[in-house]
Amino acid sequence: MPLGLAGFAVSCVMLPGALAGWRFGALVDRFGAKRVAIAGLLVAAAASLCSGFPDSFLILVILRIFEGFGYTLLVVAATVIAARVAPGQSALALSVWSSFAPIGFALGQWAAAFAAGPAPLGVIGVVHSAALAAAAVALHAAVKSHAPAREQHEGGASWHVVRHAPAQRTALAFGATCAVLLAAVALAPVVLASRSQLSVAQAASLTALAALPGIVGRIAPGWLLGRGVTPLAVFLSAGIIAALSILAALAAPVPLWWALAWFALFQIAGGALPGVLSAMIPHVAPGPGQLGSVSGICTQMVNIGNLLGPPLALAVYAAAGTLTAVVLLVALLAASAYAILHVGVFRRGLEQ
Repeated sequence: MPLGLAGFAVSCVMLPGALAGWRFGALVDRFGAKRVAIAGLLVAAAASLCSGFPDSFLILVILRIFEGFGYTLLVVAATVIAARVAPGQSALALSVWSSFAPIGFALGQWAAAFAAGPAPLGVIGVVHSAALAAAAVALHAAVKSHAPAREQHEGGASWHVVRHAPAQRTALAFGATCAVLLAAVALAPVVLASRSQLSVAQAASLTALAALPGIVGRIAPGWLLGRGVTPLAVFLSAGIIAALSILAALAAPVPLWWALAWFALFQIAGGALPGVLSAMIPHVAPGPGQLGSVSGICTQMVNIGNLLGPPLALAVYAAAGTLTAVVLLVALLAASAYAILHVGVFRRGLEQ
């Protein structure tokens, strides 16, 4: 199978969220976060189970898109659950929840290596499906149901949220930030392999390890925001450190291990940015009945950023070199900060 088609089979799981994330959020507001999250887990479990035994590439892609449908339902609804499950500590709960992305990437790389070895794809599908089904059972037992909100606005609740400037700016910042984080993960192995005796695959293994500290970066903002530090202070300080770190890691002529250390620092500081944005979600909604819709448009922009960031960075690298590609990443970080600079909650401590 051509690598391009194989890559599409991997990335097409993001298509449902990228195309209609805001509508998924409306489902959460209409039917309740717990119901939607469980439905998402079960849909993803069924699709994952079948994906291990595809009869054709087309069927595999269709199943992956259905898996993406379930994944998006889960992510949008789980954000609402995280905001409600710990009253008074929503900033910390949402920051911790945002760490699912780097944890998932790490587990995905491990699973990919395992599938390429002794375990066939079918075994991975069965194990993944069983884990999702078990998560659905645990969620049903552990999380209290909340009555779905039924607030309506002119033009419909979800469209009202899309037009709400604070939510809109937060979602745009989410998209730009996540584009940078995933683009750096795609770009770093190529750049570091070109400066060393390593293959791209070997460099990718090292950068995957260096990316793991990003999990700490996701969690730390919730702790800081819960102690009265403003999102502005955390976001801008982390953003400046992230920008300088990725410049040092990829554009500066430093030895490989120093580059990996700078890349790890970039992941920590860069990971703090979506941690801050996640914590802001309850505070940029027009009202308590639109929390799911805000989560939906943020998820949509995250998926768009994840889809566009890596190919854009690699295309710029191929056409204009490393420095230009890294400058693109720094510019996206600046655009992310600018997008929410005028959001009121960004300049004050989050109310708990």
